[in-house]
Amino acid sequence: MRLPLDQNFPETILKGLEPLMGDLRLVPLRTIDHRLTVLDDRSLLIALKQLGYEGLVTLNYRMLRNPKELAAILKTGLAVFAVEGVGDDPIRATGALLLDLQPAVSAIRSGRSGVFWMRPRSPKPQDPWELFKRAARNHGKVATKFYEEVKVSDAELGTAVL
Repeated sequence: MRLPLDQNFPETILKGLEPLMGDLRLVPLRTIDHRLTVLDDRSLLIALKQLGYEGLVTLNYRMLRNPKELAAILKTGLAVFAVEGVGDDPIRATGALLLDLQPAVSAIRSGRSGVFWMRPRSPKPQDPWELFKRAARNHGKVATKFYEEVKVSDAELGTAVL
């Protein structure tokens, strides 16, 4: 499967991942035809269909709210992978894409094509003590007492592991 990428994805990173992608190829639009990079979204979708591509990977998730682009998606049957919430950060965009790409491609191969609207989240730090309290409850223990049983002593921390 060949999936064109809009201009916002770092080609060098994706090129390095090619050996791990199996028969999936992520192809930058400019390497297909430089004229694709200046087309409006509707024309781009039509051109990709005419060129025999199966979909498009884009950061322009706003196209999924535009009736003209949605009509082109419906008519062409292209799979669209739209990544939202990463701003102009190409590294986050690539990570978000890679996180969900294989399950989405599997869905396409089993006949369930469509739009894959990827909305990665920004993880927030968690308080390790709150996590410990939850783990203690799962073990049927009182957190403060359980901590005394399993805590790392000053001597243990001071003894070289390596």
